[in-house]
Amino acid sequence: MKINKKELKEALEIVKPGLANKEMIEQSTSFAFLKGKVITYNDEISISHPIEEIELEGAVQANELYSFLSKIKTEQISFTKKENEIILRTSGTKVGLTLQNEIKLPLDEIGKIKEWKKLPKLFLDAIKMTIECCSKDMSRPVLTCIHVNEKGYLESTDAFRIIHYDISQNMPVKTFLLPQTSAIIVERLEPIQIAEGNGWIHFKTAQGTIISCRIFEDKFPNCNVHLNVEGEKLIFPKETIEMIDKAEIFTKRDYILDESININIQNNVLIIKSKSETGWCETTKKLKEKIKDINFAIIPYLLKTILKENNNCVINNKMISFTGNAWQYVSMLKEIKNEKE
Repeated sequence: MKINKKELKEALEIVKPGLANKEMIEQSTSFAFLKGKVITYNDEISISHPIEEIELEGAVQANELYSFLSKIKTEQISFTKKENEIILRTSGTKVGLTLQNEIKLPLDEIGKIKEWKKLPKLFLDAIKMTIECCSKDMSRPVLTCIHVNEKGYLESTDAFRIIHYDISQNMPVKTFLLPQTSAIIVERLEPIQIAEGNGWIHFKTAQGTIISCRIFEDKFPNCNVHLNVEGEKLIFPKETIEMIDKAEIFTKRDYILDESININIQNNVLIIKSKSETGWCETTKKLKEKIKDINFAIIPYLLKTILKENNNCVINNKMISFTGNAWQYVSMLKEIKNEKE
């Protein structure tokens, strides 16, 4: 049998986020081939993608298969199954990979998928924005989730910041809590449909990829009481995005949500600071209107997204609030300290 390397590699890349880092569950670090699909499962998320050209049932160690495909240049690969292994042949190279004929992943836990329904138009925009205010503190695991409310809004908070996003139409499923780690994968794969399950929520892309996410069972805190922020108006100068671009050079991390810049207003001067292990940056801009001193930290990508839609905000001694067409971002302010350079 001949298979297309590019198509196979692309299919494996789609399902890779469903792999576990360590095999705490048997075959959770393997690609499982079953009924014309390649599947991954790590107890929090499972991803399946159609791959009908390979007539195979069984599990193959993910790292070895994917690494081999990444190293070869030929587009067509000869594929043969022999009892408990698969053999891949290219020009001058032959590789044998152990095949576990029995699928041992607990795919039955995912259960039945109910009727597929169309996702609201603004759902992925809301996911992309609310991802950035989820907490990493596992002592309050509910705050590591996005609250997807059936009444048509998404929200997240880490107890210091809140993002509330109105998607302008009711969700076609009941309210659920989606862990941030799963939400990142969902947003990346761009599904167009959603379906309910028992303890799981399911998403489907136009290409037939199914992302099944275990949902979190808890009650999300009431954030609405913190959204009515009163204070004075601040207009960020048009140069702010350019200032962020410079500061962002020194915020780079392996994980974009770990990146942060510090926004200060002191003596009517806007100061944007950033720091890495190897350098730092400080940019300043004199403000036209007098404003109280403030200090807060924010993900640079998020602030640029906010300012592209609205450079106006409301601030008081404790909070700052930005409001867009469909969303509101609220953050607590830090206490101003005199820093010695």
